[in-house]
Amino acid sequence: MSTTESPMLQTLARMVVKDGVALGGLSADERSLALALVWSGLSTRPCAEREINEQLKAQLAGPARCLGTDHVELRRWLVDGGWLGRDGFGREYCRVQAGELPDAVQPTAAALAGLDAAAWVQARRSARAERRAAQRQQWQRGALA
Repeated sequence: MSTTESPMLQTLARMVVKDGVALGGLSADERSLALALVWSGLSTRPCAEREINEQLKAQLAGPARCLGTDHVELRRWLVDGGWLGRDGFGREYCRVQAGELPDAVQPTAAALAGLDAAAWVQARRSARAERRAAQRQQWQRGALA
């Protein structure tokens, strides 16, 4: 993790290398970061429910695979948090534009602006895997000595 990253991105970096992170168990700030990560990867055009579900499934298989949830719960968190809008019948969904997000999450959205979330998350996960492999090798050398 780069020390030049903002504190928000440092927090997110610690989160994305984990597995099974429950949205309900996170602090409000951490939850906003997780939801912003998903939000940043959604289409900016209106989508039918089936299409938004596919996008959320892709996020959960990709950048947001650290989250221990399904696409339906994730969709609810996004709508309730103001990240995703929907019509009154739940037939059409649309990612809320950055300038129209609730004031409380504006800094979080700004922290992820311009970030290639998938590449950024993969780099964090790869770096962690490399550190763990090196630690394992070091431990094995010590155990065999």
